[in-house]
Amino acid sequence: MNAVAWAQRGITRYDESDRPALDAFQRDMFGTDAHQLAPGHFQWLFEEVPTPDPEGMQFWICKRNGAVVGQQGGIPFRLKVGTQLRGASWAIDLMVAPAWRLRGVGPALSETHAAVSEVSVGLGISDAAHRAYKSAGWIDLGGVPTYIRVIDPVQCVRVSHHDRALARAAALAGRPVVTAATMAFAGTAAARGLRLSEVERFDERVDALWPEASARFPVIAERSRDFLAWRFDRVPTAGRFRRFYLMQRGTPVGYLVLRQECWRGVPVGMVVDYLTKPGLSMAAFALLVEVARRDGMAALACRTLNPEIRKPLSMMGFLHKENGLNTPTRLMVRPGAAAQDDAAVLADRRNWFVTAADSDAGFKELGG
Repeated sequence: MNAVAWAQRGITRYDESDRPALDAFQRDMFGTDAHQLAPGHFQWLFEEVPTPDPEGMQFWICKRNGAVVGQQGGIPFRLKVGTQLRGASWAIDLMVAPAWRLRGVGPALSETHAAVSEVSVGLGISDAAHRAYKSAGWIDLGGVPTYIRVIDPVQCVRVSHHDRALARAAALAGRPVVTAATMAFAGTAAARGLRLSEVERFDERVDALWPEASARFPVIAERSRDFLAWRFDRVPTAGRFRRFYLMQRGTPVGYLVLRQECWRGVPVGMVVDYLTKPGLSMAAFALLVEVARRDGMAALACRTLNPEIRKPLSMMGFLHKENGLNTPTRLMVRPGAAAQDDAAVLADRRNWFVTAADSDAGFKELGG
């Protein structure tokens, strides 16, 4: 019996009776302040997901002598590949107790998760998981870049002594031409009848936006009203998010989600998610920069993989950091047997649209 088959004997889907043992495991592995242990987080993430697995919650544990020694979570979702929607799952929170590592538990948990979906995807993968996934045949798509637009150079210079990139961005933002360019883009957007309208929650209008806005991206996770309402309106931390529609003549032509956080003592805005109709991304970001400036934010940041966004953001003074601020946000994919016809499309990072709203990337703070 190989290591994977041996370990699978102790792997089961999570049951409510496993709660005490799982809590103890997660406290030991993630720490008492981890988001995994936040009130309501587990129920929202795994039990209330809008595209549930008919076989049950996508959370597996490995137990030995009554104690949890490993876990693997999955977030089922629909992935648009070309013109069709594939059943996919984000692989998250793979963790094995130190005493059980290199004994087949991790690979068995990962294989169990991969077997339930047409496509498995991982985002924000650790060094150890990256090596394991590579050996299991996952496709490495590289890192998801972070874009930073300094708005208040004085505040950013004050906290940038350990970050040359931020100092460089602050110096760039201090040039009047950069500020003037962004204001000009925002002015052009306003002249075209574009404006940002802040809303309390998402409504049915985003379902009308999705088909045209997503058509130009060969690979993108579905962003229906059900998904956005779950991800931002019903999450236990819903109050941290600000939701904006990009409006044109009374009709939403895009949306953005902003989360404000404190980074090294200065207020920073994080664009957690966005999607617009073709040709409107620059207008949306230009208008959001002005919102951030008005509200006293020192900088605006966005972690995203989008082949069409780099040039527009660069023109507005956004600094491009390929590997994030401190650690890379790695993206990996594993097409299952049913999705082999799409393997070539999935293997090309230029086809992907990804934001921090995908998987659990948005649970991490800006520096993560």
